[in-house]
Amino acid sequence: MLDLRRLRLLYELHQRGTIAAVADALQFTPSAVSQQLAVLERETGVRLLERAGRGVRLTDSALALVDHADALLERAALAEADLAAAAGTVTGRGRIAAFQSVALNLALPAMQALARDAPQLRCELVEAEPEHALPALALGDVDLVLGDEWQHQPRRLPEGLERHDLLADPVLLVLPPRHPTARRYPEAVPLAALAGEAWTAGHAEMGWQEMTSARVASSGASTPTSATAPTTRPSASRSSPVGWR
Repeated sequence: MLDLRRLRLLYELHQRGTIAAVADALQFTPSAVSQQLAVLERETGVRLLERAGRGVRLTDSALALVDHADALLERAALAEADLAAAAGTVTGRGRIAAFQSVALNLALPAMQALARDAPQLRCELVEAEPEHALPALALGDVDLVLGDEWQHQPRRLPEGLERHDLLADPVLLVLPPRHPTARRYPEAVPLAALAGEAWTAGHAEMGWQEMTSARVASSGASTPTSATAPTTRPSASRSSPVGWR
């Protein structure tokens, strides 16, 4: 009979590409991963791995087995969940990934409620932007992602994830109170009035930076520079905190 734990290692290798990456993700040593995969080869009676440069790649037989491993691991997880529900308890570990503000306002209160209602469930919080958290969710490194996406920039999700809208927030542009433009427009500053100003945006290649650049470009203002933290107060764009699992 095939061992589900060894099938999980083969599945993870297919997803992550290297034995070192599998070992790092699952907190094993690379040699332990290699040994378990060797045992799986003996159990199946077929060659599963072959050398590829300094690493390994899956054989056709291994790829066929991976397709079954995905379904078997999913069914095993569902069976464990059904058993826990039948027993009236929720046990195990749940990992939530969220960016800072949504972690403080949504994730932590939810974890406090779970600590009260499901004391045998161990909850862990990982601070991560959705660009990094969603691939981790698809690989099973986390169980739930609280992220955001922008009105005109819906995210392309990895296969197998479920998306749930939670709420919508306005995006605001912040100016010093003595800024000449802020004095000229005390209620709301049109973005076009800030053409030629220096902007602070988010990290390069992140949703926040891309949204800011797009909004600024559409208004005729100058392109924002990349920095470590965004600044905000009035603009019409909206973000939508979203939960993925």
